[in-house]
Amino acid sequence: MVDDIMTRHGASVDTFADAAIASRNMEFQIPQILRKQFRTDATILQNPEPFLHSRLLIQLICEHYVSLNKGKPTGAVSIDADILDIVDDATTEAKHVADANLGIAPEVQIRSADGPFVPPPIIRSWLHHAIVEVTKNAMMSTVEKWDEQPLHQKQSLPSNILIDVSRDTDFMSIRVVDSGIGLNADRSDKAFQFAASSTQKRWDRIDEQQSYAAVRQPLGSLGVGLSLSNLMMKCFGGSVSLHNNQSETGCTATLRVNYNDDYKALN
Repeated sequence: MVDDIMTRHGASVDTFADAAIASRNMEFQIPQILRKQFRTDATILQNPEPFLHSRLLIQLICEHYVSLNKGKPTGAVSIDADILDIVDDATTEAKHVADANLGIAPEVQIRSADGPFVPPPIIRSWLHHAIVEVTKNAMMSTVEKWDEQPLHQKQSLPSNILIDVSRDTDFMSIRVVDSGIGLNADRSDKAFQFAASSTQKRWDRIDEQQSYAAVRQPLGSLGVGLSLSNLMMKCFGGSVSLHNNQSETGCTATLRVNYNDDYKALN
């Protein structure tokens, strides 16, 4: 029964995204006089965060229940997770997906601070999902930049992607740095807007995928990955941010995870 609930709420993200896209397209096809009422009737599609937040929390409650019943004392919450192991699993999955859809996947270099690293409390499945999402985007951007190179100048492989894991007093940061095409105005505007994507081709899921079992969405064209990843991090006081690299091409995505386990979500 719990699995059925998780599957139903996971699949609802796809349906909701398709409805939001259809709603935007439909608005410009109806008479001007009816558009105000149309926007009122479609309020949930214009402001999707409360709906998505409730779907995520329902899934988290189910995951927590299953984990407790399997004997895990902290349920869905991990308080001593191996962060580098999670990063490695997530990047491996991102490489499989990129290779299946792009025909090639950039190599990933993972770097962390020296010395003991105390992890923050996390929802492992959510952190895995967010790392897959930003790493997949970095790979897509890097391959696109590589494809643009003239044949006589083209390197044999795309540039590597760097993932840097560090912490300050209050947050753990996971930075994913690529040498891809970077963010233009259109990509910046659409990056965190639900169901808005600058990608035209919808990527296919593959059998190896883990991160989309709980929160199911395609890897391209629906525009749900970053918005959901950011919402997952925000639930516990973290965030996902993007910015262009200053001294070179490409973009950096930063995941911040809160160390404060007393944080109460406001979203």
